[in-house]
Amino acid sequence: MKKKSTKLKIFNIIPPDLSAKEKALELARKDIITFGQMFLPEDFMKSAPAPYQYELSDLLLGEEKRACIILPRGHAKSTLAKAALLYKLYFNPSDKKEFIAWVSEEQSQAIDHIKYIQNHIDINPALQYYFGDLKGEKWTEKEFTTARGDKIIAKGTTQRLRGRSQLGLRYTKIVLDDFESELNTKTSDRRREIKEWVMSTVEPALENSKGQEGSVWLIGTIVHYDSFLQSIYDGFLSAKKENRKYAWAVMYKKALEEGMPLWPNYFSKEKLLDIRRRFSDMGLVHKFAQEYLNDARDLEFAKFKIKRINYYRGNLESRNRFNYMIIDESAIPVNVYIGVDLAYEANSRSDYQVIMVIAIDSDRNIYVIDYYREHSPLYDMPQKIFEYAKRFNPVRRVNVEKVGAQGVIKDYVNKLIGKDRKLAPGLAKGVRPPGGIKKEDRIEALLCPIVNSRKIFIKREHSNLVDEMFEFPKGRNDDLLDGLWYAVTTSKPPKSSAMELDKFNNVESKEDRALGSQIISWVTGQKN
Repeated sequence: MKKKSTKLKIFNIIPPDLSAKEKALELARKDIITFGQMFLPEDFMKSAPAPYQYELSDLLLGEEKRACIILPRGHAKSTLAKAALLYKLYFNPSDKKEFIAWVSEEQSQAIDHIKYIQNHIDINPALQYYFGDLKGEKWTEKEFTTARGDKIIAKGTTQRLRGRSQLGLRYTKIVLDDFESELNTKTSDRRREIKEWVMSTVEPALENSKGQEGSVWLIGTIVHYDSFLQSIYDGFLSAKKENRKYAWAVMYKKALEEGMPLWPNYFSKEKLLDIRRRFSDMGLVHKFAQEYLNDARDLEFAKFKIKRINYYRGNLESRNRFNYMIIDESAIPVNVYIGVDLAYEANSRSDYQVIMVIAIDSDRNIYVIDYYREHSPLYDMPQKIFEYAKRFNPVRRVNVEKVGAQGVIKDYVNKLIGKDRKLAPGLAKGVRPPGGIKKEDRIEALLCPIVNSRKIFIKREHSNLVDEMFEFPKGRNDDLLDGLWYAVTTSKPPKSSAMELDKFNNVESKEDRALGSQIISWVTGQKN
């Protein structure tokens, strides 16, 4: 007979003897995750734990006096902190009394969190069986004591924490959980108030006797680029760069890192991408970055003004050897350009191969029609360029950086094209970026004015492009932006304006070659 898991036995049944009970307690002492699975199953058994949760358990149960935990929304940071406090209350030596303050943005929020701890102490049968009744004499919604003399109190951000307690101690632990919000960090005065409160009220309220120093847990999501949490994280990065010690132990995680979810069994990649799409549909991609990537950008000073991006629903159609954007009830004449950004390595850490297709109208509005973005080998690119040029024909120009690879790409594409060299015009010439100018500088100089003047139109599904704009110039990738630069840099608008769709369709129905040729010359301003 296959031996059953000891863990499951402990979880499902009351140990039959003292020896089994002691083994169960030994197992529960292992970490917060195991403790939670045994005694808090409604929170810890709904989804398989992720590695970061064990990392957080080690940090919360460790000896660090200053711990800063920066995690995305919904990733159980508060639940793990409450479980850690329960763990400490039950496993603490009887002669060591805890005096703990749980602080949230509003006191009412802190009350809800300590109620969680109270309820488990009061009515959790498993905890009572293994540890006995821990309920103390003081038992109100704002504070309570344990039978061993521990005390927990609920506070709101910027409330007073000074003074000694009835225990004869200062606070042994202060938990600042989601103590910052978009509301209380909205102004510089409010942000300064919080910073001063932490340094002048929270820190002095901690026990400071030798060997008994109190500790602080900062727990939250970064909600502002000038928040206290952001300041702690910036200091941590500076110390790391300078290879010096830092006062805070910092744990910083994103919900999605290099395409991999932090908690895959609860927030899968597909779920996170769906959430991002919903934010993007509302023009709030920066909010997704804030809530799930801990990236609270200063949009006012960002290179690309994300809120000025236009989104469109429409299609590109080719008629009479010319392209039109069909949007709403209008047919908008456009010239189509393709920009290609080549990568010379094809792995997950290298740059992407990019083919960017854009259209420009007579008002110099830029429409992102489609793009290719993959970690594919360089030898695949001639076929891909040929496919895109054929798909969006007629193309006014295909722009590739004028380097050694461009000549090779040109030769292969020409073989695919055959006699119809007009299918990929400009490919043989290439484009040489201006010398002495860094890539991010030329991208900023050409593309930022277009975006920031509301002259760019993209589709909702183009989230990767929006991400690159949002993260520019510090982002991991800018390949789509570079492809966009190559497409736009030689683009010229047609001379005609939009016409009503029914009129456009009528012209099409009466098409003849001579008229078609005249229309092309009139629209493009170019001889054919």
